[in-house]
Amino acid sequence: MLFRLFVSLSVAIGLSSCGQNVKKTSIKSYILGVNPAHEAYKPMIRMLIQDYNGNVGSEVLQYSESLDSANSEVIITKGLEARDGKVGWGQWSSSTERKGTVVSVPGVKSSETTKYSLQVEFDEEFLKTNEKVAANGLPNYELRKLFAHEIGHGFQLDHDPDVKQVMYMDISGEKNFDTYWPKIQAFFSQK
Repeated sequence: MLFRLFVSLSVAIGLSSCGQNVKKTSIKSYILGVNPAHEAYKPMIRMLIQDYNGNVGSEVLQYSESLDSANSEVIITKGLEARDGKVGWGQWSSSTERKGTVVSVPGVKSSETTKYSLQVEFDEEFLKTNEKVAANGLPNYELRKLFAHEIGHGFQLDHDPDVKQVMYMDISGEKNFDTYWPKIQAFFSQK
């Protein structure tokens, strides 16, 4: 009976003070790296990142020569399309670290830091087929669509039901980038 009362009080205290005096911080820092086994694709990934940042209007993606100093991996898989029926995958992840007490204690400050990262995977044959740079020095249009789509998933965007949107489940055909870039800008303006 005494144990039950203690548990009830602990839960009540935890619920009544939930979220008080906790400084919350979100870190959206995406440093992409490529496995050394796929060294040949590093210039392509750097170019795609540069193009992406230019379209967003700020440096939302960074590149690291060393996978050890990256927090977001670019995976290049031979036979991805044959295996999964897709030429790319993108996903986001987060980890939260809390310092201080879980229950609010007067005079004790707590902090919570959430760090976001992403992982993207591309079919090697698709990259090889589309590696030629366009005449204007920009990445091939097919690569730009794929990269934007998968990075969009890494920035927590879901599929869009409109076939003309970059985030439509199929990247084939013409896509409307004019509605895509503001979504990315909005993601980074959120705290």
